Amino acid sequence: MTVIDFRTYPVQTEEFFERSPEARAAVRDVFGFYCATQPLTTLIHQLDEAGVDQTVLSTLDCTSAHGTVIARNESIAELVEQGNGRLLGFASVDPSAADAAERLRTAVEQLGLAGLNLDPALQSFSFADDAVLDLFAAADELQIPVTVQMGLNWAPIARTGASRPTDLEEIVQRHPELDVVIAHCAWPWVDEALAMAIKYRNILLDTAVLWGGRPESSVRRVFAEQIGTDVVEASLRDQIVFASDYPRVDPKRVARGIRMLELRPLTEQRILGGNAERIMNRKGNR
Repeated sequence: MTVIDFRTYPVQTEEFFERSPEARAAVRDVFGFYCATQPLTTLIHQLDEAGVDQTVLSTLDCTSAHGTVIARNESIAELVEQGNGRLLGFASVDPSAADAAERLRTAVEQLGLAGLNLDPALQSFSFADDAVLDLFAAADELQIPVTVQMGLNWAPIARTGASRPTDLEEIVQRHPELDVVIAHCAWPWVDEALAMAIKYRNILLDTAVLWGGRPESSVRRVFAEQIGTDVVEASLRDQIVFASDYPRVDPKRVARGIRMLELRPLTEQRILGGNAERIMNRKGNR
């Protein structure tokens, strides 16, 4: 079984800042991350400790909202090349740009990126915007998954209530084959995210939930107490992906939290990697 961390960010990686020193201000002022940098090998070592085979590097294009990009898609692609097969890359584009869909096609077809990452709270867009609808249509055409950040947002300038899971309903109805991952289970709107996942089989939830205390406790609170492991087993085994949101959270602790749920082996395997593999290989599986 391949274990895949479905979302990390390169905002602590020395090699990234060596090529893009201008990104320091965006990482600090927009993304809200302030820790010292470390070499890419440190991330790889942490993946090894967590028992993670591959991780997805993500970024956010906040050009319209804040005049900056956290990491250019080209930078993500360069880091993926340095990862010796351990790293996968997700693009981001400015969802308010008229050519957003074309930029996504370039990132996927020319740079080899494997998905799209969006954050309404940091990118300040509406799911009803024409450019945004075109962007999701392009993702469906390209057969790539889309992760949408929802719920508590640790970036100081982000508005946590900028979007809710039901805002995605028109999009997933239009594109029933497009896999859309609701990040953080949209906490505190877990019930709303759950309702969407129960109704729409192309909605997935991820495990990057942390609002206080230990990551293991947050994972248990959401998946064992709020959702219920019986619901996970019966209805969501194909619709949850392991994600840590590193470097905000140590992937080892999130993976431990998943294993502490004591799910059936097949369910645990799908959450830790099988579901991510499936939605990132849509052409071969549908």
